[in-house]
Amino acid sequence: MPSPSQELRHPIKVVCHRTSLTAHVIRVWEKRYGLICCSRTLSNRRLYSDEEIERLRLLKILTDCGHRISQIACLTLDELHLLQKKSLPTPAAATPSDGHEYDHATPDQCLEGCLEAVNNLEAPTLAQLLDDARVRYGQRTTLLRVIAPLIYEVGERWRKGEMRVSHEHLATCAVRDYVGLGSRTQTCPANAPELVVATPSGQVHEVGALLAAAAARDVGWRVTYLGPSLPAEEIVSCVNARKAKAVALSVVYPSDDPNVPVELTNLRRLLPQHVAVLIGGRAAYGYHQAVRVPDIRLVNGLAEIEQALDEIAASH
Repeated sequence: MPSPSQELRHPIKVVCHRTSLTAHVIRVWEKRYGLICCSRTLSNRRLYSDEEIERLRLLKILTDCGHRISQIACLTLDELHLLQKKSLPTPAAATPSDGHEYDHATPDQCLEGCLEAVNNLEAPTLAQLLDDARVRYGQRTTLLRVIAPLIYEVGERWRKGEMRVSHEHLATCAVRDYVGLGSRTQTCPANAPELVVATPSGQVHEVGALLAAAAARDVGWRVTYLGPSLPAEEIVSCVNARKAKAVALSVVYPSDDPNVPVELTNLRRLLPQHVAVLIGGRAAYGYHQAVRVPDIRLVNGLAEIEQALDEIAASH
């Protein structure tokens, strides 16, 4: 009989819950790197052991920290544990390079520090907090627990008049730098599906698009990022050239531009039918209602974007 840790008994839903990996990413890793030797029951269900789940969990943590899956897939379980200890120092040991102490032991505390840095227009402090968070909590947790709520809160305070445009621009620049660094350290399989990310013509706030691009890379998509305020014809040209499977658009402000529904309608009309269109952001619901095109999918938040991309990848 196999030892309890090697007994194959967990379905893939349990694996996804315990590792924070999507089923799509697990299958890509299995196919490309031969990571897991799961077995199937008589009813063709895939089953995993506790040991295999622990291995996947560690690989997820380490890839979030910037390690390439192609370089660590061959490591033993003990080697992965050792690499995790080196890659994730305890909060007391993690100090910024300028010697300044940033007192945050949780993502929520880091978020508070980031908001204070934005409020005081302290760009170096904000950048260092985000870099420190990447080391302590990993790429994905920093994105979901620090950066996304930071941008939402800055936007709310700007809307209420509690912050100025300069505050919003400072936060956007910091996020752009953070996401840019992540895009240079993450790699995708050669056969990964491709996503084109932009904002429609007239929408100049790009931070939501930056977050969507980062989230897509985290779930195994290759991303072509085009930036803000792009006409539908230019987006379509890029989709055709890149043979992309989907387009993600962020619409934040203004929320009442009459040209945006026209741009969205033209985009859906000009794109090949098999190319999915996702729309998200603070103003997305209103524009989605105005367009009323069934082939444009509304997504609220990064989790829904990831779910939509998983479904699109599974359908191709």
